[in-house]
Amino acid sequence: MRLVVLLCSFILFTSTAFAEEEAEAAPEIIYLALTPQFTVNLLGDKHYLRTSIQLQLASDEIKDAIEANDPAIRHALITLLSNNKIEDISSTSGKMELQDKAVKALNEALKKYANKEGVDAVFFTEFVSQ
Repeated sequence: MRLVVLLCSFILFTSTAFAEEEAEAAPEIIYLALTPQFTVNLLGDKHYLRTSIQLQLASDEIKDAIEANDPAIRHALITLLSNNKIEDISSTSGKMELQDKAVKALNEALKKYANKEGVDAVFFTEFVSQ
């Protein structure tokens, strides 16, 4: 009977220990909201885009680099956003393509100004075009 109790305790303890190790191994996800929101004129006649952006970052070091180089980061995004026609960004696929371009543009700006890369994703948390 003791052997059964010991065996059950061992199985329960080891599965709990592995679950704790897996939970600890999950990397921390770092988000950074870029404020204030972006409002840009789009290519063409009298269209604009207003968007709020959050970044998913690889580390706190990248977060610090973005905050230290905020003007260059915002300039890279404004240039990218304003260089679109409303037709290009109205569809879901257009928005997803814009996200990919934003990640690339931000990593290029970080590389230039901070000699680092680490923007993993760009999320549009508000997106209004007219």
